Amino acid sequence: ASKLAIREVVPIDIANDAIKSGDYNVDYDPKKYNYPRGPLIDADWKDTVDPVMTCYKLVEIDFIWRLIGGKVERFIGDVEKRLFTNFHRQLFCTHFTWGDMTMADIRALEAETKAELDTQRETAGLKGTAEM
Repeated sequence: ASKLAIREVVPIDIANDAIKSGDYNVDYDPKKYNYPRGPLIDADWKDTVDPVMTCYKLVEIDFIWRLIGGKVERFIGDVEKRLFTNFHRQLFCTHFTWGDMTMADIRALEAETKAELDTQRETAGLKGTAEM
């Protein structure tokens, strides 16, 4: 079968999808975010808020060991959804800090972030969504 025919579209609702308690941060809660585009308190906010952005991300998961492949692929898919949900919640709730940036501002922020991440990689242990 073609990949297009077997694809699975996984919708993400940044306001209403459940998130793990360890991932929750009130600063990144679209239901509490009170800037011009929030809060997203209605269950049907996607139909009532303007503008709304739709993003599609292609994730291809192909685990070749057949005995455990399905479980591993589902696990990876769940982790990807968690990652995208948390990232887009943070993105929405911080757009006021980057929404008006010029390209020069963005390049400066990228350089600063790269330097900070390089320092963290050299001095700190693992971080991120490794804990399930």
